[in-house]
Amino acid sequence: MREVIIKTQEEWDKLDKDFDGIVYFENGQNWITIRENKGYRRIVKASKVEAWENSSVEAWENSSVEAWGNSSVVARGNSSVVAWENSSVEAWGNSSVVAWENSSVEAWGNSSVVARGNSSVVAWENSSVVAWGNTQIVDITETHDINITGNARIVYMPKTIQEFMDFYGIKKVGRTKAIFYKAVKKDTNGIYRSAWNCNFTYEIGKTKTENCDPNTEDSCSFGINISYLDWALRYGSDWRDLAILEVETRIDDIVLPKRTDGKVRTSKVKVLREVPLEECGIYGKILAKRSKSNG
Repeated sequence: MREVIIKTQEEWDKLDKDFDGIVYFENGQNWITIRENKGYRRIVKASKVEAWENSSVEAWENSSVEAWGNSSVVARGNSSVVAWENSSVEAWGNSSVVAWENSSVEAWGNSSVVARGNSSVVAWENSSVVAWGNTQIVDITETHDINITGNARIVYMPKTIQEFMDFYGIKKVGRTKAIFYKAVKKDTNGIYRSAWNCNFTYEIGKTKTENCDPNTEDSCSFGINISYLDWALRYGSDWRDLAILEVETRIDDIVLPKRTDGKVRTSKVKVLREVPLEECGIYGKILAKRSKSNG
């Protein structure tokens, strides 16, 4: 895979839009502005970047990123991010995030988040959150330093599958079944393949079975992993061959991990249909547009 290092705004502006590879931003003294998604991976190291519209950035070390529009950022190391509008951020390590308006943040490790406006936060491990306005915090492990003011609120993860379904608005089918979603990869022949095991395939109208780990202490284990719709979209958001399958499963077959962030697993699903990305809300429309622009 080709790689290129960008140090100035001029170098970024001159980069071929058809470039296929990894772009590294390094040692930037001034802000470099990304205004469109060119369809390839960007990694920031010790730089200052403004991400606009549908762009995506991975921030490492001491880099600084300001995210606008529908841009997405993964922050690692000691990087810092200011997120505006509908941007989304994943914070890892010692990174810090200030989230405004409708932005969403998933905080891991020792990361810290200041959330304002209508932003939402999912807090993991030892992350700390200061929440303002109408912020909603989903506290996964209930071990965080969380301070709230205004209309902000803390939401603790559901303890039972019924609570989980109510929390995420999962549709029930009769009394025994429910509708979930799965992110898969759709190859050039139209075959739906598991992201973890390309030999495990799905077919519309057919039922798939798999041994399922009953241990609720394991948040990710063997079985058919399914989720609510937005989780599936975000899980496969970086794939060029993403497809979202709507599946039906028996509620009694579902294993709900204690530390789930929205994913559960089951032993059997019936594949109902592929859901067009355009039907998957605003974020789905963004991914559909991105997929078309990438060819």
